[in-house]
Amino acid sequence: METVITISGADKAGSLAGLVVFLTRKGYVVKGQKLSELPSGARLLKIRLDLAQLDKEKLAAEIKALDPQYNVLSVAFDGGAAEKAKAQTPAQSASALIKEMASQFPDIVALVRAYGGAFDLKARGEALFDAGKKIGGFNYRKEWSFGNPLKMPAALRRALVPALEKFARVEATDIQIVLHDSPFCGTDGQINCCDFVTGFMQGFLDAGPLSMRTQVEQAACRARGQSHCAYTVAYEA
Repeated sequence: METVITISGADKAGSLAGLVVFLTRKGYVVKGQKLSELPSGARLLKIRLDLAQLDKEKLAAEIKALDPQYNVLSVAFDGGAAEKAKAQTPAQSASALIKEMASQFPDIVALVRAYGGAFDLKARGEALFDAGKKIGGFNYRKEWSFGNPLKMPAALRRALVPALEKFARVEATDIQIVLHDSPFCGTDGQINCCDFVTGFMQGFLDAGPLSMRTQVEQAACRARGQSHCAYTVAYEA
């Protein structure tokens, strides 16, 4: 049971990210989103929420307050949206949402959760891992590809750790990284997005010419009752 919101005026860069972050912080579970372009060049944004009813007038006013150009054209309950979205949403919205992650980095936690919510449980882990790889590789090329490339484990300590510290407190050895209070972990009933972090690390290291022969795996997770999220990094010495 889902509600589909159709919004016009979301033409500016960052509009999708801003709306998804707003809705997530308000407590809505964003299941997916789709951008479509009208013949006039204007864009319509459709966002699916995992609930059967809401206060339409209140939500429309809150969205309007974010930006006067936003107009909520419709708020419609769609009992069949979930079945249709399984085939449509990931393929149609994933690319746009990953681009938003790249442009909004490191303020991407809400975007990552919305992305994960667009997939069912069976496909979610792989989808989050692949998205993380893309963002990790993008971040390395944007911020760390200049100068002399680093070998392992220097690449882990001097490049990957600072990148991860934008999200949480990090402790690291030459073969393990611990994220304390990872914002991506699925505690308190939230969608668990730790696979995104695994992918981010893998993509980041793969992008380095001297650190590409590594294998990142999650070794511990707070969502599974452990005290922290930890990741091991295997590589050839």
